[in-house]
Amino acid sequence: MKRYSLICLAIISASSYAGRPNMDWEPGFGGEISVITGYTRSTSQFNTDNKTLSSPNEKASTQDSFLIAPLGTLNYTFKSANQQVFFGTRRSDIALGRFHLELGFRQKFEDTGTFSFSFVPGLIKQATWADPFILNEEREETKVKTRALRLTADKIMGSNFSAELAVGKQSYDDEKSGFANFNTQDQALLDREANVAFAQGSYSKFVGRGMMLRGALNYTRIDSEGEAMAHTIYGGEASIIQLFRSSSFAFTVSYDHATFDKVNPVFDKEQKDNRWGAFLAYEYRQPFGWEDWSAVSLLGYNQSQSNITFYDEDSLLASVGLNYKF
Repeated sequence: MKRYSLICLAIISASSYAGRPNMDWEPGFGGEISVITGYTRSTSQFNTDNKTLSSPNEKASTQDSFLIAPLGTLNYTFKSANQQVFFGTRRSDIALGRFHLELGFRQKFEDTGTFSFSFVPGLIKQATWADPFILNEEREETKVKTRALRLTADKIMGSNFSAELAVGKQSYDDEKSGFANFNTQDQALLDREANVAFAQGSYSKFVGRGMMLRGALNYTRIDSEGEAMAHTIYGGEASIIQLFRSSSFAFTVSYDHATFDKVNPVFDKEQKDNRWGAFLAYEYRQPFGWEDWSAVSLLGYNQSQSNITFYDEDSLLASVGLNYKF
């Protein structure tokens, strides 16, 4: 499965990382509304347009699509101006090529940083195949979602270090991997239902003239019911964020290496993936003199190279849109 679905990539282009880490919160309601349009190009065996598979070793075909998508975020800041409830996606996630719809609470402390606790309810489901390995007949679609609890700490003890921990559950509406062609033992190895754990540490620093550099290391454990699907991911990210008077951009590159626990019975190999990504997010504030509006865009590319051809993937997104902040 792709690390990011194309629809998630489309939505994250709704806003770039404007930075402004020291901006004070204002009591009351606030938020943003965005509408974006974009073009996506994806090559993956998990594209639900590729309904039939003649061989598990064949290369995936490529799909192109155009889309338009809205996005809204809402928060409420209490009178103290250091406590806030929120629903939506974080601006820092957007520029890093990640997308989480979450409901949570954050607290800002004067000397120790900002801490937040949130719930990712899994409202956005991704389409995939109930059994990806059926040959020479149409594969049935199912939906996958991830629910999670997420804890983040920004500017810990007033430093430039931040951290994130998340635990969750990845669940399928109808998991049938291997049901058509494999015995019950192999089906058990291919079960994708999973518990998920994620940890990340990052360091950000302004280096002058409105430029911020950010680096991060992360660890992900996908503890699937099927041991052939269970895997561990080690990854890293590097970002350049540039703030100008009326605009900002963020460029992020990422790399992950995934190793799987057991031999995949479909291919008689233990899967190993190398995954790269690059994202360029841009925001131009007050276009045409429109107060509280901004023009936003994103160019993103992901590639996953596996030792099993079936799991090779790549995706491209280009999008533009408008964002209104209230």
